[in-house]
This record gives sequence, structure tokens and C-alpha cells, in this order.
Amino acid sequence: MSAFFGLGKTRTFKPRKDVPEGTKQYQLRKYAEATLGSGNLRLAVQLPEGEDQNEWLAVHAVDFFNHLNMLYGTITEFCTPQECPIMSAGPRYEYLWEDGNKYKRPSKLPAPEYVDALMNWAQGLLDNDEVFPNKIGMETSGTFS
Repeated sequence: MSAFFGLGKTRTFKPRKDVPEGTKQYQLRKYAEATLGSGNLRLAVQLPEGEDQNEWLAVHAVDFFNHLNMLYGTITEFCTPQECPIMSAGPRYEYLWEDGNKYKRPSKLPAPEYVDALMNWAQGLLDNDEVFPNKIGMETSGTFS
């Protein structure tokens, strides 16, 4: 397993650094941070007037991913394959992983391996310029697969 969540030393997640200060994406991120602190959730997610909806959604998707990654990183030492042998939502629901590549059929994975696969898959989407362009004004395919 990778160091995606601090479990090894091969790879560490780093937030995207390609949003330079002064860009529109930087401004949108700062606006989102300011409105989140206001306590008004409706204001925090409302598209600012005159802004591109896809860019606004991309900023929030990246930030959401980063926050989830950090949150999961705080529990990795407690959720080992031995302690968390299945990915579940209580006793009635078990999650199976299928990615069409390594896992061609729904497969049982220990929770840490499932989350690692999920976060790597999500990171792949975020790094795909056709889905989440790095530069302002680039068109997206709108396809999340």
C-alpha cells in the first residue's frame, strides 16, 4: 500500500500547487474559504456572480478531496487491514471495489486498501486535464470516469 495516507514511504499526497496567487482559481478558493467561515452554508456554496460554474465546482472538488484525505490520514493508524478487514457502512452494507483495470469485478478489500484505491482513483480524475483543467479557460469534457 502506498503512503497516500501515511501508511508507507513511497508516495505522499500533496495539494495541487499549480494555482498561483492572483489567478481566478486562487480568487475562487479564497472566496470559498472566506464564506465557509461565515457559518452560512448556503452562501459558502453559492456560485459567485459572474463566475464560471465549472471552475467553481472544480475548486470545491479539489478542496473537498484534500480535506477528506487529511481527515482519513488521522485515523490510518487505527484502521489497519486487521482492524478493518472490510469496507462497510454498518453490519448491513459492504462496499466492493471495481475499477475496470486491476479489479474487473466487484471485489472485497480491507477498508484501508479500499480507501487507498478510491483516493488514488479520485486523484487520477483531479490530475486529468480533460476533467479538471489546470489552466483557466481550458474546456472540460464533463466526464467523470
